[in-house]
Amino acid sequence: MEFEVGYLLSLIVVGLSFLGFFLSMMIDEVNRRKGVITFILSLILFGFGVYYYYVVGQWQKRKGGPTVNKLNYYLYIYRPSSSNIPFNISK
Repeated sequence: MEFEVGYLLSLIVVGLSFLGFFLSMMIDEVNRRKGVITFILSLILFGFGVYYYYVVGQWQKRKGGPTVNKLNYYLYIYRPSSSNIPFNISK
């Protein structure tokens, strides 16, 4: 359940950034400078959301938990290994 909460929170952050994009387009009609600033802040928020999604995927990969998340599979964030040979990264 811990991974699902992380994915959900990252997708909420990405959704909020899309709301910021729409808001920046509306503000741009009134004041161009504030619209550009809002767009840049939304872009930064979008980057944080994508990075957080990637970090949760890597955390799940390191813990070795099973995934049913097809989005991770297609984005190559988490793909279970086909071999049964365990490996240790810390060595």
